[in-house]
Amino acid sequence: MTDTDRFWDGDVNEVVIEEWKAETSPFDRVKEVLLATTTYEYAKQVAERARVSEPSARKHLNTLVDAGFAETDDTGQGTRYKRSRETIAMRRIQELHSELTKGELVEGIRDLKGKIKTYQEEYDVTNPDDLAVELDADNGEGWTAISRWRALEENLKLAQAALSLYDFDPDRERDTAMRSDDSSRGAFASETGNLSA
Repeated sequence: MTDTDRFWDGDVNEVVIEEWKAETSPFDRVKEVLLATTTYEYAKQVAERARVSEPSARKHLNTLVDAGFAETDDTGQGTRYKRSRETIAMRRIQELHSELTKGELVEGIRDLKGKIKTYQEEYDVTNPDDLAVELDADNGEGWTAISRWRALEENLKLAQAALSLYDFDPDRERDTAMRSDDSSRGAFASETGNLSA
């Protein structure tokens, strides 16, 4: 019998999980599981998927809540966790920024604004909420338009945020904040002052 005649009869999934455990910390695994969580889950469920103990998962999940990566829901029978909306938005903004040039983002923003303007003109309203107020419950085409319009507006916000990263220089922003007096910064004076300290 040659080496090519022998077949391994182990469980590939278990091997991959063992490698994952060996190459990552418990915190990293909990964070990875959390970032893939779209619905609320108890710490026990996250622990099973992250291959950590339930107390360890709970500790790391609470750290992620404090850091803004997770949201909680108290059911009265325990706390459930899921990734935060802000985390999802920031990941998408970072993806757009890294995948598209400044020119491509500008062109995409122009295209999104044009599509939104088309909906505004077609339905003679300024936003999808105004359209929702006017529609009958059985107007399927109109409700589909609302859904698409809202998606366009959300994508526009994400693209604009990604574009703003091209001009963002945290060192310049910090230096400017330190040189200017509080009155020139308006409502953000105390927050900016704390950030630059």
